[in-house]
Amino acid sequence: MKKTYLLAGLFAVCLGLWMGSGLLGGSTIAEESSIAERNLDTLGQAGLDATRVRTTAKIATYKTRTVQISGKTSHKREVLVQTQLDGLIEARPVERGDFVEAGDLLCQISTEDRRARLVEARAQVEQSKLLYTSNQKLSKQGLLSDARLSESRAQLKLAEANLLKRQLESDRLQLTAPFSGFVETVHAEVGQFVTPGMACATLVELNPLLVRGDLSESKVRGVEVGRAATISVDGFEPLSGRVSFVSHVAKMGTKTFEIEIQVNNDSYQLSSGLSADIEISLDQTLAHRVSPGLLILNDEGRPGLRSVVQDRVVFNPIEIIGEDEFGIWVAGLPNEVELITVGQHGVSDGERVLSVSEASLARPINEQG
Repeated sequence: MKKTYLLAGLFAVCLGLWMGSGLLGGSTIAEESSIAERNLDTLGQAGLDATRVRTTAKIATYKTRTVQISGKTSHKREVLVQTQLDGLIEARPVERGDFVEAGDLLCQISTEDRRARLVEARAQVEQSKLLYTSNQKLSKQGLLSDARLSESRAQLKLAEANLLKRQLESDRLQLTAPFSGFVETVHAEVGQFVTPGMACATLVELNPLLVRGDLSESKVRGVEVGRAATISVDGFEPLSGRVSFVSHVAKMGTKTFEIEIQVNNDSYQLSSGLSADIEISLDQTLAHRVSPGLLILNDEGRPGLRSVVQDRVVFNPIEIIGEDEFGIWVAGLPNEVELITVGQHGVSDGERVLSVSEASLARPINEQG
């Protein structure tokens, strides 16, 4: 019996020693864990745990903001030249594609008896003038009543009105170009009998030339009548022009605003209906030239660039205002900024980074000390 008690006591002592050793071991592990955490904090403060990125310093310069859209060239005017009298077409000296100056003959209607009627109207005016002058003298002498004098004056006015009518008819026998342009279509042939309202030819004006395009809601701001613009068409030299019209009402389907640019086309090198690139110059603003490969999108889908401010990553929303052969021009960045050029896709806003300047990498070793 005593032996049993002795074994039980021995077992209890061993169990106590084993539990005590476990507690001591746990304390050691906890102590080691706290030391490791403190070491990591120390390394973090030293910047050894920060993501390494490469940066470059940029300073803003003044750049003219531009809006770039696509459009098409268009003739400014198109007129269907129509007859105002009836008669035979006795001459049509123009053909399709011919260039005509303002006042050039397009169609000639035969005079028939209109010339005789014009001569008759002139004779009536001369006769009425003589009668009225004679009656004035008689009226002053008291030999003619006022009623007879008024009647002769009315006859003179009627004769003058008839002469004017005959002169207008004579002038309308010749259908002339209302402006300088190209004959796009001919509608009447020599020997054809025409009536008032029938067409002789279709005339289009190509100088000045219009270039039409559509502005989105985001691009219409700042575009006003009178703004300078440059028109580029494949195969031709760029032309300068100015905005002549900006619609104040958006199109129902596309929510875009129609715009027209008027350009000088005195050499007639451009035709109507050509695809064109339009660049409209707006105001000047501070901007930076950057590589388009540095652009990223934030969670809202807005384009921007990442920079470093006091070792922290900052996302900067930007607006593209132009481009050239060396890159794109953007607005929205601070005047002086340290842009991330390598590693911008692997960091997030607010993250601590260790930045390495592009300038320091480019310096020789002896200059870096």
